[in-house]
Amino acid sequence: MIKHCFISALWAGLVALDITGVGPWLLTQPLVAGPLFGYLMGHVTTGLIIGGIVQLMWMDVTPVGVGIPYDAMAVSVLAIFWSTLPSASPLSEVALMVQALIIAVPFGSLFRRMDQRSRRINTHILHHIEKTTDEHLSAAISAGIVAGLVWNFLRYVVSYFLAMWAGAWLWKKMGSLPIETHLQSAFTMAAILLPVAGMSITLDLFLSEEPDARWLARLGFKTGTLKRRRSDQ
Repeated sequence: MIKHCFISALWAGLVALDITGVGPWLLTQPLVAGPLFGYLMGHVTTGLIIGGIVQLMWMDVTPVGVGIPYDAMAVSVLAIFWSTLPSASPLSEVALMVQALIIAVPFGSLFRRMDQRSRRINTHILHHIEKTTDEHLSAAISAGIVAGLVWNFLRYVVSYFLAMWAGAWLWKKMGSLPIETHLQSAFTMAAILLPVAGMSITLDLFLSEEPDARWLARLGFKTGTLKRRRSDQ
């Protein structure tokens, strides 16, 4: 299991470099990373299903500029890894995917926080480069880029390895628990409704005149409503 986790973490760390290391080439988008990682795990279909669901749910999450978004790739990769592990659970294959997603969702926020802290180390490296004389500036920049890539790759590999290993232990424990019939039905229904909910988010993103304000619009704070209220006053 440790060897399997380590090899999987190496692949995940390599793909994750697209977030802040050498990209973005959009390889970390779940719809791309999911099938790709699923192929590496020998389960392309699982990767496509999980990656597609996560992509729909977090369609607007893209690492652009200085912003560090929720790590949807981590959710996809971890859920795919766990759902492809052997399980003694009586749950169906689709239900196991939903169970893996439930476990993986919090890691999206955890990996985001790690990315935020990592930026501080990158900034520290940059400050050292700025102190270099012009004569050695080119070599210092090259060394800084290499150091940054190596640092990011290693931290991703270690983070994914620990997450995969801990999750695999939890996955094994959950597989030995008795499963009620209604839980099987609930997970199966979730597998049907999650893509529907994700499609509604995607359509709202592309059809809304003000995509950035769509969450406020759901709460009843539409721009037009606010303007009318102000005019009434």
